[in-house]
Amino acid sequence: MGKLSPMVSALGAAQWHRCLEPHVLEGETITAFVAVRRLKPTVEGVAITNARILGFSSAAVSGSGVITIQVAADEILGAEFVGPRQVPTLTLRTVNGPRVFGQFHRDEKEFLTYFVESLHCAGVGADVAPALTRWRRQRTEAAERTRRRRAQRGRVAVYGEPMTEVQWEAIDEHAGDGDYPWMVLNAGRHGLLAAFGDRVEVRKTGWESGAAAGVHVEVLALTDITGIEYRCGALTGCLEFMTTDHPASVTGDFWPCSVQDSGHHSVMRPNVIRVPKPYYAGARAAIEALREQVGMGLSA
Repeated sequence: MGKLSPMVSALGAAQWHRCLEPHVLEGETITAFVAVRRLKPTVEGVAITNARILGFSSAAVSGSGVITIQVAADEILGAEFVGPRQVPTLTLRTVNGPRVFGQFHRDEKEFLTYFVESLHCAGVGADVAPALTRWRRQRTEAAERTRRRRAQRGRVAVYGEPMTEVQWEAIDEHAGDGDYPWMVLNAGRHGLLAAFGDRVEVRKTGWESGAAAGVHVEVLALTDITGIEYRCGALTGCLEFMTTDHPASVTGDFWPCSVQDSGHHSVMRPNVIRVPKPYYAGARAAIEALREQVGMGLSA
């Protein structure tokens, strides 16, 4: 598990080790743990390995956000252990600029200095070097995919509310490289509609999704869509995509005739999304273009 600094308990280190275990590379071993604090990005501790210095947050145990800042041994140009106003702060000078890991207790300085400088002198361990090379290649490829995704976003016509990063990421999960929507109608808390070249995805959130997790994604092939209708009240309405599996709503009206019966409750149907009237008005030309794509022609 490695050496522990004066401010790290054995119990806390064991928890940190379990948290980091899925994220260490093949051949990588943790040589020391140090208590370091930073708010943004969150850092509660530093792990020094035979390849990297890792700032991490155990609060993100279920995801990829456990390691919030990291520097490989061969990227380190030097280290500083004092920050503004002489506050003990770990800052690494790297080939990509300074990386601030956070503040630490003054009693930890000697311990931290020893292990950081030891890693700087030793460099990347031979046992972990191949895995580090693969990890860097994967990170470069992931960064390139992200760059392409962001470029694709700029070509999407967005109607309704502005898209958030979380909403874009949700679209990314269902779209491969070169496969991106040409139009998005963002209905905010109700969900969104994404129109692709061959399909429409209705992503519903909250109670209207009818799902335990509060999110439901309905994928409708353009070849299966037999109708697109919008029925509205004074301020909001329902945009419905009819298919053979999802015929028109029983009521033929925006207002449900029975809130107890999901078959009559339009907004609960997976092929229906609630869209405020101004959002639909702004996207009307795009909806008409979608109608043409599914062979319906323009509708009143």
